[in-house]
Amino acid sequence: MSKNYRNEEAFYMKEMEWGVNSKTNTTYMNYEFDIDSLYSTIVKCDYLVRVNPNTDINLNIASYGGDVYAMLGLVDYIKGLSVKVNTHCVGTCMSAASVLLSCGTGTRTITKHGTVMVHEGSAFEAGKTTDVMKGVDHLKDLQKDINEILGEVTNKDARFWELAGRNDSYFDAETCLEYGIVDKIV
Repeated sequence: MSKNYRNEEAFYMKEMEWGVNSKTNTTYMNYEFDIDSLYSTIVKCDYLVRVNPNTDINLNIASYGGDVYAMLGLVDYIKGLSVKVNTHCVGTCMSAASVLLSCGTGTRTITKHGTVMVHEGSAFEAGKTTDVMKGVDHLKDLQKDINEILGEVTNKDARFWELAGRNDSYFDAETCLEYGIVDKIV
């Protein structure tokens, strides 16, 4: 085995620790969305754009969701990249992860036995009545924005997503394809 191969192999192993693979231009999101995962995913995508500036990024997602603000930040970031981001549901994309999956700017895919779940946002407000009511109003506006985003990137309108989100709604791969959440099943 040559010294270069060992160095290349060591570099590959280091990339995998970081959650990226520059050979396939792939990064992974298999955690809950929060401000740290937002930053981590942006850093990984920036790295891939720097290493392969003209190659689409593959973002493999297996997540139960999380912070909607982090998800919206990542959606805005992806839309501003100079390359396309192919999103792939590997197993499950729930809640905020389902929105990220549908907002891929390249090809959006799901595995044959993948599951997507959408629902209304939730919050845990406490405090004075006026402040709680402001929080509820903000949550309603946020949900309206998310429904409009889904209406823009899928085959269903915002009203459909409003109704679907009133309860936890689970979609198999075929339904995701039919509704335009993804472009193909892999």
